Order: sequence, then C-alpha cells, then structure tokens
Amino acid sequence: MTPEQEISRRKKLVSAAKALLSLQVGLAVGAARIENILSWLGETYQREHPLFAFFIANIPPEIPLGGARLLWRSDLMLETDDRLARIEAKFRRALLGECVKIIDRYDPTSKVE
Repeated sequence: MTPEQEISRRKKLVSAAKALLSLQVGLAVGAARIENILSWLGETYQREHPLFAFFIANIPPEIPLGGARLLWRSDLMLETDDRLARIEAKFRRALLGECVKIIDRYDPTSKVE
C-alpha cells in the first residue's frame, strides 16, 4: 500500500467510525464496514482494533444484516431482530468507545470527548 492509499483508507476509517458513533448506520452494518476498511489497511490495523471482527463473529450467520433484511419475510426477519438486538446491546458501549479511539487517533482535528 502506498502512503497515499493509507491516508485515503484512514480517512474512510474515520468516516465510518463517525457514522457509527453518530448512529447514522446500525451497529452491525457500521462495524462490518469498519472491519472491511481495517482489512484494507492491513493486519497491523486489524490487531489494533480487534473488537469489530469479534463483534461480527458473534452475530450468527442466520441473522440477516443490511440489505439482506429486505429480502426476508418480515415475520421471520423480525424474529431474528430480537437476537440481534441482544448481541448489539452487549457490544454497544465498547463499539462506540472504539469509534472514539479511532477518530482521536487518526483524525487529530476532531474533537470527540
């Protein structure tokens, strides 16, 4: 990865962290986006921020996320939603805290407290 690519990817990481912290996106979708960007940045970044991968790994594969939810029958999707909400509740504070750390570390002009 070139230095320019790393800078660009860090900006995307900060943007994704801000979107999750402000709850513009749901926890699962936001965490998946952040984990994807971390993988683009490389193993060092993934090791520094393992919570997102751990959270995603704790969501059973039979629970639909993102746009996949629209493809499910509404009654079945809503049944899985209670399970997803419980998982998200366990991780919510830690995920939001990790977003603050990302913003503080990679965007020094931001004032997140």
